[in-house]
Amino acid sequence: MASFGQVDFVNSWNSPFTVLNMTEQEINRFPHSTLVIELGKRNLSTSGNTHILKKRLKQNVACSTKEVIQQSYEFLAIIDFEATCMENPPPPQHYVQEIIEFPIVLIDVTQQRIIDTFHSYCRPIIHPILSDYCKKLTRIAQEQVNSAPVFAEVFANAEKWLNDRELLPFQKRKCLFVTDSPSDFNKYLSMQCNITNIVYPMWAHRWVNIKTTFSAFYSTTSGRIRNMLEQLGLRLEGHLHSGLDDAINIARIVIELIKDGCLLAPNEFYHSSTTNSRERERLPTMEAQSSRMVCLNCSRSHSETQRSCLRYENQHRQNGTCTERKRKPVSRYSFISHDQSGTPLNISSLLEFPLLNATTSVPDVDLHHNKRFIKK
Repeated sequence: MASFGQVDFVNSWNSPFTVLNMTEQEINRFPHSTLVIELGKRNLSTSGNTHILKKRLKQNVACSTKEVIQQSYEFLAIIDFEATCMENPPPPQHYVQEIIEFPIVLIDVTQQRIIDTFHSYCRPIIHPILSDYCKKLTRIAQEQVNSAPVFAEVFANAEKWLNDRELLPFQKRKCLFVTDSPSDFNKYLSMQCNITNIVYPMWAHRWVNIKTTFSAFYSTTSGRIRNMLEQLGLRLEGHLHSGLDDAINIARIVIELIKDGCLLAPNEFYHSSTTNSRERERLPTMEAQSSRMVCLNCSRSHSETQRSCLRYENQHRQNGTCTERKRKPVSRYSFISHDQSGTPLNISSLLEFPLLNATTSVPDVDLHHNKRFIKK
């Protein structure tokens, strides 16, 4: 078996597909059966569609026999929050989503396997009764959140879990957090810290969006979790929209990326801003690309680097290809808006934060402006 990051090449110079003769163009012409044979010779995974197999073989051939891929992080922590939701929610300024499931799945990069998990449900305060839509989507029962601790306590337990394993920033072990969208940290965690009146954690300031990494590495469309698994030839385990099941499935995708030689690095970042909710701050990532525009009806992505597609408006109207346009950023940027109108508690970690109980007062929330304030 080939060890982690180790490349195992064909030793026979009589093979019709030796390293010296195998070019990228030739690999592109290989049928699925030939790809399976060549990957099998190298003790590499043969699961996945033809596009994934070609990428895997190219990555293997491109490396030297002595090259070992060194990941920058020893551990990867996958997080996938579930939050309160409604089938037809009111406008965002009138409806706050609260985290109701908090999972962490820990991967040992060297061993390429899941080694530990943290999981807890959270009791919502603003909307304590789950909608029927939410219960059906997440498979979380009302009784499960009723008996669960509030978010502040769960968050403190999660930080203690990370601290005990020395996974927090500036500790012994290097850990990188992984999500499958910007929303987990930029939206749900940021909003929850805001309404709970606690400091946004330092460890959640940068992370890997696995969809972006998957698309860039395999040069394909990532889609949702199920789509990525199908492209890798893997079956979905558990249920979609179950926080723990989703985190485990994301971990399986991450492990396949590691095996295929993908070097994981942060590609999205959190940045607190004093601007109002209508202003957005664009944060470039390690693989930033120009912002592009996508028409709502024709779905055409305008390839030039213009910041709007006004120059295409008349052409679209004449051709009748679309009647409405919609801004849709497809560049690798992290868009956030963070309101700092309220003053957070002056603490560096939830490990120092007093846990809430049934008698502890909870910060009130101004839903119209999405601001925090404490009643006196």
